[in-house]
Amino acid sequence: MKTKNLLFKLLALLLAFGLVASACGNDDDDDTASGDGGCEETYEVRYANLATFILYFRDLEAGLRDFGAGNCWNFVAADAAYVIEDQVAQIEDFVTQGVDLIIASPGDRQALIPAYEAAAAAGIPMLSTGDSVQEAAPEIGFIGTDWGVEGTKQTEWMVEQLGGSGKIARIGGPGASEYVEKRREGFEHTMENNPGIEVVFNQSANSFTAEEGLRLAQDALTANPDLDGIWADSDALALGAATAVEEAGIAHADILISGTDGEPAVFDQIRAGSGVDMTIALRGYQWGWQTAEVAHQYLTTGSTGQGYFIQAPTFVVDADTIEGMTNADLR
Repeated sequence: MKTKNLLFKLLALLLAFGLVASACGNDDDDDTASGDGGCEETYEVRYANLATFILYFRDLEAGLRDFGAGNCWNFVAADAAYVIEDQVAQIEDFVTQGVDLIIASPGDRQALIPAYEAAAAAGIPMLSTGDSVQEAAPEIGFIGTDWGVEGTKQTEWMVEQLGGSGKIARIGGPGASEYVEKRREGFEHTMENNPGIEVVFNQSANSFTAEEGLRLAQDALTANPDLDGIWADSDALALGAATAVEEAGIAHADILISGTDGEPAVFDQIRAGSGVDMTIALRGYQWGWQTAEVAHQYLTTGSTGQGYFIQAPTFVVDADTIEGMTNADLR
């Protein structure tokens, strides 16, 4: 539903008679993009966000919104708060609106396929970002990364820091998203190749929160007070684990903690040499902007101009690599 902006033409006529100074877009100043020089066409774009309580997804949405504000998008986002049924319903609602394009960060690689298929049946392109469903599903592309590789990076970093021996705990994320499953596969594959590392605790959190990280890290430390490392599926979980270590009276130098996402609080702890030692910055804002560029290419040309998989930026952050970088640089 590419909508010709008739209001713009009317206002342009009024401008010729000196009755208005300038105008463009519709009445929703928050969600409508005007772009420089006015919009002869606007694009109805929707985003099914998985969970805005996770910084990465908040930043991703901000990147989408900021791009849309300069490129004639009428952009609306919905937050599923990590409730998969709600995300399915939100995509289905977007389909009934007859929009131009839907972007989604799917929280379950199987559960959302029917919603994607409904969009395809309605002639509405679906673009995945952050996570995908499956390449065989009707999506025009996936802006992301290989989560198995990212899980391997995090695990290999810990193995190297421990010198190939020690006891570690894994605190996994909830659900069956591609993110959780592939990162777990990367972790397990690396462990199989490093028999000197013993995984003495391996449990999944109920949510990606510091409270869950604290609870599970307390359990892991109670059962294994000589733990050498904690591998967490997100920075929020890692921050909770850091609190558990501090409360247990364990010196920072005696235990490694790693996460992934790119929380500013984690960057601060890495710089200070206290708490979390390593993370993989997902650079959500840059990721969102890149996603928007791909979406806009499709809206204006009918093609992304790229293959199905489009690599997004990630960056391993530890005491060495963070030197000279600000938190804004890593967003």
